[in-house]
Amino acid sequence: MDNDYLWDPSAPPDPEVERLEQMLGRLRSTTPAPSIADLVRRMPGHDVLRWRTARFLGPALAAAAAVVLMIAASWQSMRTLHLAPGWDVASLEGQPRIGSAIVADIGRLAVGQTLTTDASSRARLDISTLGAVTVETNSRVRLVATRADHFRLALERGTLHAVIVAPPRQFVVDTPSSRATDLGCAYMLHVDEDGTGLLSVTAGWVSFESKGRESFVPAGASARTDPDHGPGTPRYDVTDQRFRDELDFVDEGPRMEGYASALAYVLEHASVHDAMTLWHLIPRVAPSDRGAVVDALAARAPMPTSVSRDAVMRLDKAALDQWWDSLGLQDASWWRLWKSELGK
Repeated sequence: MDNDYLWDPSAPPDPEVERLEQMLGRLRSTTPAPSIADLVRRMPGHDVLRWRTARFLGPALAAAAAVVLMIAASWQSMRTLHLAPGWDVASLEGQPRIGSAIVADIGRLAVGQTLTTDASSRARLDISTLGAVTVETNSRVRLVATRADHFRLALERGTLHAVIVAPPRQFVVDTPSSRATDLGCAYMLHVDEDGTGLLSVTAGWVSFESKGRESFVPAGASARTDPDHGPGTPRYDVTDQRFRDELDFVDEGPRMEGYASALAYVLEHASVHDAMTLWHLIPRVAPSDRGAVVDALAARAPMPTSVSRDAVMRLDKAALDQWWDSLGLQDASWWRLWKSELGK
């Protein structure tokens, strides 16, 4: 069969096609085809319907709009899922949850969401270019913010271990009583149900701060915190338990019965290694006890010749910073710099 005749009537007719046309020609209708308007008029109950009227177009347009909205909603949902700021979550043990959803293997914690672990589950938060945070059992952590230079968690209860490789001050963890800001570090942070907590630093430094009271905790040291007093005085972990207990009592404040004897014990038993602790105590004790703390620190780490005792007693920041610099830990100007930039 020659197919050209099917598409081009001017082509030579194909014999088979001609024969079929003759056979089917008897069935040809001579009645003109009805228009769409005629068909609509013949529909039962639609004798006055016009296909171009709002009555006809309304439902069709509404259906089309619904389809468009469904597509837009699906697109927005997928866009939010893939582009919303957040951190990857890996299940290490058990069944940690993001909100009410179980993290079977890998999940995504978005800003505002909470990661929860029970007694048999643990999870890891991975933040590219920043480091990793391990969330231990019976913990609750909320992602507060994540930007190019600022990452913030809120540890509501439980324990986390952070290993941070980003520049100082980019990673922050809020607790009910203090804020921990990394200065390039690795640390453990624990919070009890009543809001009390403990920070222990294994590498680098961490700033522990609340309501103007700040502790700079170096590697190998810890600091307690509670909602009433904020961050406690840092102490090295190698100090004996009695020294740490008495120091905790001093942090309760001079109104506590036994405060004077606790302070006397700390000042008497502090070693050269505890100069960092004594330095932090200077602005924390009662003004009437400040001179005794200054003298105890001077006996372990002599006051620089450029610093006057009067200036220290007045809590002059420059004088205190110079004395700190002489302890051989880290120049105070280093954290003052990041502190000022953080406030910009």
